[in-house]
Amino acid sequence: MNFRTTLIIVVLLAGIGGAYYLFFQEPSDQTTENEKPPIHQVYGVTHDTVQQVEIAFADTAYQDLKLVKDTAGNWRLTSPFQADADSEKVSQMLDDILNKRVKQTLEVTELAQYGLDTPSITLSLWTAAGTSPTFFIGKKAINFSVYVKEKSETHIFLIESSALDDLTKSPTDLRDRSVIKFNPETVSSIQFTHRKAGASTINCEKRGDTWHVIHPIKAKADAEEIESLLSELRALKVSSFEADGADANVLTRLEKFGLDDPRIQMKLTDGDNTYTLDIGAPVASETGTQGRVYVKATVYQDAIYTVSENIYHLLSKSVFDLRYKRVIDFQRLNTVRIEIKQGEETTVCTKNFDNTWELQTPTGKLKTDPKAVDDLLFGVDALEAVAFVNDSTESLAAYGLASPSIEIAFTQRREEKPAVLLIGDYTQDGTVYVKPEQSNQVTRVKRDLIDNIALGTAWLRDKQVLNFHIDDAIRLTLTLAGGTPFTCQRLGTNWRLTAPVREDANNAEVNAIIYELDDLMADAFVGSRSIPTDAATGFDKPNVELTIELKNQKVYTLQVGNQVDASGRFYARLQHEPNLIFLLSAERIPKLKTTLELVRTSEE
Repeated sequence: MNFRTTLIIVVLLAGIGGAYYLFFQEPSDQTTENEKPPIHQVYGVTHDTVQQVEIAFADTAYQDLKLVKDTAGNWRLTSPFQADADSEKVSQMLDDILNKRVKQTLEVTELAQYGLDTPSITLSLWTAAGTSPTFFIGKKAINFSVYVKEKSETHIFLIESSALDDLTKSPTDLRDRSVIKFNPETVSSIQFTHRKAGASTINCEKRGDTWHVIHPIKAKADAEEIESLLSELRALKVSSFEADGADANVLTRLEKFGLDDPRIQMKLTDGDNTYTLDIGAPVASETGTQGRVYVKATVYQDAIYTVSENIYHLLSKSVFDLRYKRVIDFQRLNTVRIEIKQGEETTVCTKNFDNTWELQTPTGKLKTDPKAVDDLLFGVDALEAVAFVNDSTESLAAYGLASPSIEIAFTQRREEKPAVLLIGDYTQDGTVYVKPEQSNQVTRVKRDLIDNIALGTAWLRDKQVLNFHIDDAIRLTLTLAGGTPFTCQRLGTNWRLTAPVREDANNAEVNAIIYELDDLMADAFVGSRSIPTDAATGFDKPNVELTIELKNQKVYTLQVGNQVDASGRFYARLQHEPNLIFLLSAERIPKLKTTLELVRTSEE
């Protein structure tokens, strides 16, 4: 081999090596990864300073994108059509590309071999400072890199090839999926038009901090219901984008989506903006509906989406749904007196300075059941209509309200006139007609609370049956139906049988009954208007009769009669108050019983 041939071979090998080094082998770099500068540092661009973004694709399968930031800092998609963008996703996309580190800079003269003469992606950025860098994204290199060139520069550089994924976005990828984007706090009006049974429209308007129904009736609206609706509507997301206003055929295809005559149309005013949302047909498939409906929203342009069918249920509101349903307004925490008038009977409950309540009765003051008083105050305060009576101003007698069966008045601290609720007739569907004294509106409410109010003192009184100290008990007599009655007397700290035998008693057995009597609580008292006969209650032949005598010479006899019903409770009363009947739970009864044999059993 001569020298000329050898020289040619050497030159060829050097060329091949250089080409490999240039195109396939990432040059060795002594700097660490953290020392390689990111794009945002090299070009002085961060996602916060970018005001406009354009992404152009060489592949026509992708749509070119233009995004613009508005004065409020929110991103909008302005091309290929107008729509709100998801600002978080746009910022993330910009962060991903601008935080890519420049792996290596290359001085080249031919761009074609790097794919930069016709770049696959062109990214143009405009900043608030007036700079407008444009980046061409070219071919992939080895080691997960891609060639990039800034338009105004002669050199090229390498960054991670994941930049291609960062920027390959469709309009759908970057769109805000909110069905309607608005501020629930500043909405001033909302309108619903339903076409289920002919067109019917409901208009609601916010005046100050209060919502009102202004059509088809004029009434105070349920602010909580409307605010909940707006909050849910704001949180609803688009399931899929079907067509945009830029599509010239959208309006000709409305029938396909059930939007030529929408089932519901909602119009919402937020400041200077008015949004319209039409609810169309359910989305169907071979297996039936998929839990979605078609909707058409008018924001920038008409657009058709699919949304969870929850939106149909959310907007299917009746006038009743939107009306304020609270029956009577009063401040339960400021209430100091409750008066229940029922025929000739009046129940009065007053609040003491220590915030405890007591009942005023003809025979004296009684302790109240704190839970019952709280249930009454909270129940009436939260009482809501289940139906409104439209002709209420003309026909009070028809509802039992011309002469109410019950009147309940709540006197509030520093208020001259009490808030009064009039209670009328019961209906066949289990509701009751009621009306605030100061209003002409009659409503129907559920009967549960009214049933308790009708009990008066029986509901509100303290449920403790006896009130004594166990050490004050000196004599106990027990009689069981079919059993042998016996009497025990306390001698010091011990008990002794005095009848029918005289001997020491089982202290533990007797004391267990004394403790049970001391702690005996009624489940409920039976109202004076519904007292059963002695035969019905079993008091003519009691199952259990307990007589206890105290040191102060007071004597109480507890009688337990028949079981009331399947609830397992038993009728009971104190013999000296025969008309004050109460109910005891089935669990209590065995604890009030024992036998002479057990009382005679000596303690070990």
